[in-house]
Amino acid sequence: MATATEPEPRLRGDSAVDPRDNARGAKVREMFAAISGRYDLLNRVISGGRDMAWRRKAVRLAQVKAGDRVLDVCCGTGDFALMFAAHNPAPAGVTGLDFTPEMLRLARAKGEKLGAPVPWVAGDALRLPFADACFDVISVGYGVRNFQDLDAGLVELARVLKPGGRLVVLECTPARGLIGKCANFYINRVVPWVGNALSKSPQKAYSYLADSIAVFPGAAELARRMTRAGFREVTFCKLNLGTMAIHVGVR
Repeated sequence: MATATEPEPRLRGDSAVDPRDNARGAKVREMFAAISGRYDLLNRVISGGRDMAWRRKAVRLAQVKAGDRVLDVCCGTGDFALMFAAHNPAPAGVTGLDFTPEMLRLARAKGEKLGAPVPWVAGDALRLPFADACFDVISVGYGVRNFQDLDAGLVELARVLKPGGRLVVLECTPARGLIGKCANFYINRVVPWVGNALSKSPQKAYSYLADSIAVFPGAAELARRMTRAGFREVTFCKLNLGTMAIHVGVR
């Protein structure tokens, strides 16, 4: 978010969803439902084919142990969850959760094709349908940026993690300096033009993507908020010239 020394971020404003709207959940669900069929294609195109490598790095940083129970929140079409399911040593189980049924249908089809026994659960990240302290690892790939209430969502993730469990968050982060200017041009100009055209999104989902990155906390601030939510030993590393970050915290 902008601070006293930083100007308020300039948003495109042409998306049907305002990332500052604290009641945007239903609109976000509708938006992801509309682009679900081309979501994977757009991930590959916009990231230059690097998004899967970033997920693999996040899986390594999660330090999955044999017998761990893993929950992938905001699982989308299932790429992150299926990477965890294929991890060696093998976790005891992986569960994928998302609030968009259209995304979950695609995730389920991928899992069946790969023979991966992943249960796909429809649910809200702010009200997880699980008991306290029942997972060893929780991942969120490109999802916390869409939480209606970031702090409440982080507390809820902490609730279902076992003491000593690990949270790994892969997310876009605002970049600064010369690189930031180049990244901002790409994110605010190129990504919406390409993404909205290829996805045919009536809500202009890729304009929302640009706006949601602009108002999202920087990596250091997200680390502080994770600590405040009950995580310790919070660390992060930046990727892709500082435009992506992987955060890891221990419950």
